[in-house]
Amino acid sequence: MSSTTPPNIPAPFREHVRLRRRSWYWLTPAIALGLFVCVMGSILWWLDARDDAQRYGTLVRDVDWAQQSMRLRMLAARDRIGALGRDLVRTNMNEGRFLDDARELLTEHPEIIHVAWLDADRRAQWISTPERRASQSFRMSTPGVSDPGAVMAFEIARNEHRPTYSRPYQGQYNEVYVDLYLPVFQNERFLGNLAAVYSVDSMLQQLIPQETGRKYKVSILDGEDRTLVSSSSRADKAAVNAYEVPLDPPGNGMVLRAHAYRTTTETSQTMLVWVVVSLSAVIIWSLLALWRHTRFRSQAEEALIAETGFRRAMENAILTGMRVIDMEGRITYVNPAFCRMMGWNESDLIGRAPPYPYWPQGDHEAQQRAIDMLLSGNAPSSGFEMEAQRRDGSIYWTRMYVSPLLDQRGVQTGWMTSMTDITEPKRIREALAAAHERFMTVLEGLDDAISVTAESAKGSELLFANKTYRRVLGSQATGHDELSAGRRGRFTDEAIEVYSSSTQRWFEVRHRMLQWSDGRRVRMQVARDITERRASEEASRAQQEKIQLTSRLITMGEMASSLAHELNQPLTAIANYSMGVVALVRAGVTDSTKLLPALEKTTAQAERAGMIIRRIREFVKRSEPKRKRVNLLTIVDNAVGFAGIDSRPKRIDIVKKIPEQLPDVLADPILIEQVLLNLLKNGLEAMQETAGRELLVEANLREDMVEVAVTDTGHGLGDPERLFEPFYSTKPEGMGMGLNICRTIIEFHHGRLWAEPNPDGGTIFRFTLPWVRPLVATGPAQEQESAPKELTE
Repeated sequence: MSSTTPPNIPAPFREHVRLRRRSWYWLTPAIALGLFVCVMGSILWWLDARDDAQRYGTLVRDVDWAQQSMRLRMLAARDRIGALGRDLVRTNMNEGRFLDDARELLTEHPEIIHVAWLDADRRAQWISTPERRASQSFRMSTPGVSDPGAVMAFEIARNEHRPTYSRPYQGQYNEVYVDLYLPVFQNERFLGNLAAVYSVDSMLQQLIPQETGRKYKVSILDGEDRTLVSSSSRADKAAVNAYEVPLDPPGNGMVLRAHAYRTTTETSQTMLVWVVVSLSAVIIWSLLALWRHTRFRSQAEEALIAETGFRRAMENAILTGMRVIDMEGRITYVNPAFCRMMGWNESDLIGRAPPYPYWPQGDHEAQQRAIDMLLSGNAPSSGFEMEAQRRDGSIYWTRMYVSPLLDQRGVQTGWMTSMTDITEPKRIREALAAAHERFMTVLEGLDDAISVTAESAKGSELLFANKTYRRVLGSQATGHDELSAGRRGRFTDEAIEVYSSSTQRWFEVRHRMLQWSDGRRVRMQVARDITERRASEEASRAQQEKIQLTSRLITMGEMASSLAHELNQPLTAIANYSMGVVALVRAGVTDSTKLLPALEKTTAQAERAGMIIRRIREFVKRSEPKRKRVNLLTIVDNAVGFAGIDSRPKRIDIVKKIPEQLPDVLADPILIEQVLLNLLKNGLEAMQETAGRELLVEANLREDMVEVAVTDTGHGLGDPERLFEPFYSTKPEGMGMGLNICRTIIEFHHGRLWAEPNPDGGTIFRFTLPWVRPLVATGPAQEQESAPKELTE
């Protein structure tokens, strides 16, 4: 018989239970009991709550009064000390009078144990104390051993011109003190502080009303909730009420706290309450005994039906298929979930022996091995998977767990099996495994080295590394750490270029923080080998430098004829002045006043020729770009000087508008001079056939950049979009590399070069350079510090 059918219950018994359920006469004791408990509990609660409220209100009033009393006394003492300070400045008080006034103050305020006059260096000049034993606690007299809190209060009083209390500190004899510092000034000059040392224990004894001290345990606590002094040693946990208020003065988080304890009167009231409670308990016990006797049989009668109904509900609600087989493999019990899972009725399964109707066709041999393993007791405790076939022929996967079935005597009568449908979880698991395999295939096939590390007690722990990482950097976390390049703690998606000394290769590295499967924060690193790209960039940079040198040489070739004319003038002047001096000497003139002007002019013309030659050599000389602090006006003067060789024959004036207050720039003067000269030459060539004969060079400050503009009135821009493309030129004989090189140079200096139409006709070329702050001291270190941040990183 299936256990899904409850055991038979006699009909007279069921009718008796039904009649007793309908009868409510036995509820009378329960109702009386409930009313009694509620009324007595409410009365006792109300009385206790009223007493607590009265006690707490009294505690609050007493503590507030004590706090106000302490505040008024301390303010009076502070005013008295302030008056002493004013007398000290106004009457030029001597030590004797100071000590007399201080002793009077100590008599009026016994909570103060010291009054002292400290000079500006915190040295105690005059000290007044009522008792010699307490002088050891005056710790501020020697600056080297002063309490840090007292020193801080001294400085605050001095700097903020106001009375200041120190934090509580402990003296030599475990006594706690608080210092009051009142600054004394004469004509805005700080003379020192009047210091008063309060004994916290004396404050509790002298400033708290005696009635409050007798009724409560009164304590003074510091800002960290530590008890400084207390009027009693009773435990705080035994208190029925507690209340605290801040003490200001002295402030610094100090608190006045009072604990209230039960009195003798309250204890007597408590005993009366317990007597009432005891009598009520006796009545309740008698009512409960009667009610329990009434309910006992009813509960016993309902237990059988409740248990049967519960078991039936559990069988119908459980989603796991339960099956019982005897020691020979015959099915003796199945629950409804098992029937729904297999698609067979209970009558079709009970009593069946292997092969079972839900075994798949063609798989009986494997199923028989599984049932033999089960009957022999060798089934794994973690369960095992098996296929099953529904009545409609569909196949699905289940997981079966097996446990022995014992009767009430402990004898095994069969096996209990539980089965769950794992078709969908198995499909998801296999799909996840396939997806993981595809993902790992992609990662392993990437040319980038991907690694994931986590911090551990032994250093970095390598959690994952793809094939490229293992091939290039090995199977340890050292390669990951090497490429981190000191960027721990600031990981972003920004790519950085790092050189690996172990592999002698360059990598483009990206970092990102991730959350690992176990919840840890880990670092993912993607490194791409860019060694060949770096080599190509270096070769391109070298080629660019060659092009720049070629451009300068071409420029010098174009300037050769004009340069010859420029040098001919000083040489001709030198020859003429020399011939004049020779003629004067031959004529017998030896007066130096007549010869000296001609010789000075000869020297000036020689220096002029030498300057032209030096500028040409510096312009043509090839060197590595070296950025340094330079004056932009000097660069403009040199470039204009070169361009003047071409501008004078063309009758074009070069006008400079450079502010004298313009800050220096951080640049290579030769490269910037080449850029400016190229722009000036382009302007001169564009203005050959125009009416405008003025080429303007100006500079202005734009936030953190200096902007230089070259404005011509030439034929204007032809194709602005292609202006900076390599090998694009508007001149028939041009190479098309000049502006492209100029842009490269300016971008190397962290600036920008662009062109825009001139509203009056022609073109305006503008470029920017970072400026540096004026130096505050000489030396390369200061110059580097004055550079903008982006240029020094």
